[in-house]
Amino acid sequence: MKSAPTDTAASNPFLDSSLVNYVDAPNDFHVDSAKVYGHFLTEEEGESLKIDVLSRMRRRRILKGHWDAVITNYKEIELQDFDSHSLSPVSSEAIERVRRHIAQSHSGINSGSLKWLPCHAIFLKKEGYLLPHVDSVKFSGGIVAGLSLMSSTIMRLKPASPGELDSADNEDSTFDAAINSDNKCIENAGHVDLLLPPLSLYVLSGVSRFRYTHELLPSGCEFNMPAGNSQTNTIDINRDDRISVIFRDTNESV
Repeated sequence: MKSAPTDTAASNPFLDSSLVNYVDAPNDFHVDSAKVYGHFLTEEEGESLKIDVLSRMRRRRILKGHWDAVITNYKEIELQDFDSHSLSPVSSEAIERVRRHIAQSHSGINSGSLKWLPCHAIFLKKEGYLLPHVDSVKFSGGIVAGLSLMSSTIMRLKPASPGELDSADNEDSTFDAAINSDNKCIENAGHVDLLLPPLSLYVLSGVSRFRYTHELLPSGCEFNMPAGNSQTNTIDINRDDRISVIFRDTNESV
């Protein structure tokens, strides 16, 4: 059953409820499981991360993907913690600040106790896509979060099918739900849209992490602002090339 968020803008100045549209959410969706923090990064942090990520990717070619790939037209690198000296101090501190915030606000665990997988940075071309999937739970834990750089996009959450949940349980790769007739999310079951502007941070936990797929909508889609917001009711999102820096905690049961 949908419930009101426990976080408020007063308790966290970065939290922006206008960036999440729950109007079409299924009744069993938990509002607190999907959060967007607008302008979480400073302009300096965002520019520093962009430069560091693009410089490390410059010799990598764009991957076109495969017929059943979840993601196409992208580059990906792993930002190993022991390589932190190769990132600028501004970028390294931004990553640590995100981790501290997630640990304190979403995990219920002391920030020094939560264990993290290395961050992944993904460069996605304008014409690329990220199809519905559930991230593997074989090694990663209860948090999937991401920083957005360069371009806005819309992330859509939808209830996962049994096939997609099985893929998440059994696969080793980052992107798990194969696109076939047995592995498609449940149609007409409702959805939740997250608007991810540059410098924002999204955090998925609980049902959004484990029971819902997430995808990025193509360029040209509209984001409908929640009712009562003083801004324009509908925003056209023309997605361009973008970077995501992805955060995942470890699966402590492994």
